[in-house]
Amino acid sequence: MLSPCARLLACVSGGTDSMCLLHVLEKLRARYGYSLYAVHYNHNLRGAESEGDEAFVREWCEKRGIPIITGSGDVAGEAGRSGRGIEETAREMRYQFFFELSEKLGGAKIATAHNADDNLETVLMRIARGTGLRGLGGIPAVSGNLIRPLLGITRAEIEAYCVSNGIPHREDSTNASDKYTRNKLRHNVVPVLKELNPSLNITGMTELLRRDEEFLAALAADFLEKNAFGDSVSAEKLTALPYPVASRVVRALFGEKLSAVHVDAILALAKSGGPSGQISLPGVTVRREYDRLTARNFQEKSFPATKIPLDRSVIIEEIRLKLICTPYKQDGIYNSLTNFLLKRDKINAGIYVRPRKTGDSLKLPGGTKSVKKLMIDKKIPAVYRDSLPVIVSGDEVLAVYGLGQSVDSLPAKGESAVLLKTEKVEG
Repeated sequence: MLSPCARLLACVSGGTDSMCLLHVLEKLRARYGYSLYAVHYNHNLRGAESEGDEAFVREWCEKRGIPIITGSGDVAGEAGRSGRGIEETAREMRYQFFFELSEKLGGAKIATAHNADDNLETVLMRIARGTGLRGLGGIPAVSGNLIRPLLGITRAEIEAYCVSNGIPHREDSTNASDKYTRNKLRHNVVPVLKELNPSLNITGMTELLRRDEEFLAALAADFLEKNAFGDSVSAEKLTALPYPVASRVVRALFGEKLSAVHVDAILALAKSGGPSGQISLPGVTVRREYDRLTARNFQEKSFPATKIPLDRSVIIEEIRLKLICTPYKQDGIYNSLTNFLLKRDKINAGIYVRPRKTGDSLKLPGGTKSVKKLMIDKKIPAVYRDSLPVIVSGDEVLAVYGLGQSVDSLPAKGESAVLLKTEKVEG
């Protein structure tokens, strides 16, 4: 979590957990060599009490020589305008402040004080709402530059640490109210579970489940890399997958927030066997064309010819695709429909990506075929054909995204080459 780390933002509300976190990170900074900042966000929800929290944290930090950065927002007003709950709005506004501050400080890591009890409560809330494996994985210990050093430690252990080290804290009066879902579980459900198992800590369980989820997600990503064309996928290949992988492929293509019922409806459409059909779901209509499933609201998009530099990535905004080209030494067989190894002496005229042109052809192991014929053979819907990236150098077609690579551009083992990788960009 802490290595390497040049700057670290400790999120401090003034409560027991966050004061413990700040104390621990203060003790560790000499060992790891990071610059420590305390960060406090005032939600302006509890009047003078909120102001008191900020003053308390500021005073503590000033006494100990810890730089403090504060922010605030009208959480209640924003919740009213957006129609969302207070808890959800407060979290979004708080994290937006943290992430923007991190970016200003050159990608500083952000440490929050979530503990094992928070993790348990989060999993229980998700169970109550009907979660899957991802939700059962609980709170991640590390997520990008966001870290949670206390996640494996119980609230009782944190309280004992604060007492033994003389660390003061502020009590949030709303923690006593069952108005909020988390508090209701904390006061009424968790005590029963701890009565059954006083040492209850689900950190180990959630970590194992998170690893299972990562494995299944990786299988889905690998399938998509080899078989997806934009937001389109083969119905036959999709239904041949085990359900845990197929469901993740569907969500990755058509919406991460689709419910299990919606996922099953899309898979049923894929299994229907008919040449056409469609199903309307919240936020998306999925249509079957031949063997392919595609989002109906996708509009045909073209894009300008773009040079791909060797020293940095380039994003084709129109099709939301990032291309990265780096030097690479061919040391084995490389086979991908979306990432390509290109022989150095085939790119002397530079590497460009552009839409298809009349007369484009690709030399594959089975012979040379026109790109148009390959698209028809692959049953790529017409709406996608002008948005499919064609990789060229001069007038020579080196590869076509989703269709393959010219055998003439493949490097031999040990031959100097460049690796052209593609990544989908959210947007």
